[in-house]
Amino acid sequence: MSQALKSQMASIHLLATPGKALAAVFVAGLLAAACGIPLDTEPRILDASSIPPELMDPTTTTLPPETSAQSRTLRVFFVNEDGVLSSREREFPTPVTLDEPLRSLFAGPTDDETELGLTSALPAETEILGIDLSDDGLLVLNLAEGTLEQIEGELQRLAIAQLVFTATELFGVEWVWVQIENEPRALPTDEGDLETPVGRQHYASLTEGET
Repeated sequence: MSQALKSQMASIHLLATPGKALAAVFVAGLLAAACGIPLDTEPRILDASSIPPELMDPTTTTLPPETSAQSRTLRVFFVNEDGVLSSREREFPTPVTLDEPLRSLFAGPTDDETELGLTSALPAETEILGIDLSDDGLLVLNLAEGTLEQIEGELQRLAIAQLVFTATELFGVEWVWVQIENEPRALPTDEGDLETPVGRQHYASLTEGET
């Protein structure tokens, strides 16, 4: 840098405060000229390859949230120490068949869930003979004889409530019709014994914040 240019810069440094911005612009122009950087008379688009890496804005890649079609989470319903329904989540491989959540229910609570005070009113040997879902949301559940008959009264009402709440976790299921060997049986509900399809509303008294 020439001595003349240094003298000009020293003079600019002595300018009053209101003129500092103008001085800075002038200095930048002088430095550019002194260093041999060509000045453009109008804006132009720079080639990205000519921009130093340290001046480039950092780039980030936003990945979509991970979604898995390999499994689906559904709730199965057991009975807690207060004698009402309490749900626990289970993972099922997709596509989930109609009987899988119910078979998980029949298997009973895990050891950890048992330690939390959860039990099941359903006999462990409950056997599904058939299961069918109609277009209007009615799930017909045909059970083998000799299972639900082992229990009665309040215990049987809890068992049917477990079946109904677990079955209606499945997409499209609104009503459950429990049959024994293809024969409808009168089953206990909040409204008394019914020999018709039932839904969650028939066991509202057995829920504790469950929907």
